Amino acid sequence: MKTILKMQIPNIAFLLLFASEFTFYLLILQTGVVEYHHSIMAEIWMVPVGGVLGIVISVFLHEERQWLIPFLLFSQLLLVLDYAYANGIELFLLGLISGLTAPMLIARIDRLWLVVLALALSYAYGTYYFDVPASQRTNIALFLSAVALITSLFSQMKKLSKKTDYITFYGAGNIFFWLLLDAVLFETLSRDHMMHIWGQDTFTLNIILFHLIGLITAYKARDWKYNSSFLVALFTLTFALYSLGWQSALSIVYPFVISYYNVIILRSLMRLPYVLLAVIALSLWAASGLGLLVALSGSFITAWVILIALGAINVSEKIQIPFIQTLENLFSQIQNSQLKNL
Repeated sequence: MKTILKMQIPNIAFLLLFASEFTFYLLILQTGVVEYHHSIMAEIWMVPVGGVLGIVISVFLHEERQWLIPFLLFSQLLLVLDYAYANGIELFLLGLISGLTAPMLIARIDRLWLVVLALALSYAYGTYYFDVPASQRTNIALFLSAVALITSLFSQMKKLSKKTDYITFYGAGNIFFWLLLDAVLFETLSRDHMMHIWGQDTFTLNIILFHLIGLITAYKARDWKYNSSFLVALFTLTFALYSLGWQSALSIVYPFVISYYNVIILRSLMRLPYVLLAVIALSLWAASGLGLLVALSGSFITAWVILIALGAINVSEKIQIPFIQTLENLFSQIQNSQLKNL
């Protein structure tokens, strides 16, 4: 029994580490900082700058993750003592820490079901506490950072099997557009008082329940060859529900979509060599920032144009457009040369 428990402690610790850091991103970096600073880009731009730089630096430091991650999380714990009133340098450091840790955590994944459980905890906790005002989330930030710090000491972060998989040009494009579409809709909903669904008791249970259903469904269908087309259909339905003003239906479909695509993304990223993983992570920071800018523009028609572009990517994969095929071949050659150097 002691042997079994000893073997499972790193898995349990990593599950809690991943869940706490993912929730920290959702409640503090993605929504808390943005809400507190009223979406003023001149005040929050240091977060994505730090995030992008952190990912780049992680390429050179990820092999030191066993001691680096606890150090970064300890620094995060100190920084969030005054998170709501953080200045530009502090916001930059929070972004830097997130950029450094996120790809290293994804690289540590060796069992997808562990991350699915972590996402379940994160979405349930994040949804339940979403209505806490940004200026009052310091205790949440401290709690999540403390859990992450303690569990990082037992998560065997050095554990990392050699990964030699690759991602197609279409796969990378799909991942970018999924996150971009999600960011556009989430940031739009957060500012739409008529259609806002988080923080309302009416929809909290719906959101948590369908996050969980989405996670389970995606895990079961993780290798389904039609996942990309299915997600195009799901995003189309989600955008249609928002445009029609069907708030109750949106509280069911949208959480399902978020959970579903996150599992599929992590399924792809966890197999990649670190450099390729970092490149995709950079594109995801870009997608998140671009989504915020689109939402702030106030023109939701742009979101429909992006959705059409996602549909075009899926169609072009089936009919093999020469120009796109050339890009795909170039993308594959770059990855193959990288894999040979491992």
